[in-house]
Amino acid sequence: MGKKNLQPGEIKIMNIVWEKAPIRASEVASLLSAETGWSKNTVYTLITRIVAKGFIRRTDPGFICEPAVSREEIQRRENRSLLDSLYQGSAKLLFARLLHDEEIPQEELSELRGMLDQMEQEEK
Repeated sequence: MGKKNLQPGEIKIMNIVWEKAPIRASEVASLLSAETGWSKNTVYTLITRIVAKGFIRRTDPGFICEPAVSREEIQRRENRSLLDSLYQGSAKLLFARLLHDEEIPQEELSELRGMLDQMEQEEK
């Protein structure tokens, strides 16, 4: 798989495959056509690209799609890419930007504090 990344449209497809696998490409196209207006051919082209990148396994007959990588693996890769490209590898800068720009509910802030406290305890 190397350093290949998923494009935004490919991530839309992956989200469906992660949630509904195994799923026919025709079903993916139907689900996306209402949301995006993409034609069946467009969706098939994108799925073929994702298969070539190694993120989806295709089986025939029926053009059945299953994820070849977990959502968590892609999240880790995309997070690392985001940190490296926009925040000089600093999670602190990313969180500072999020906290400054986003209205985060108090409940979520409390959960984040708890997660940070737990991580700190685990390091000791």
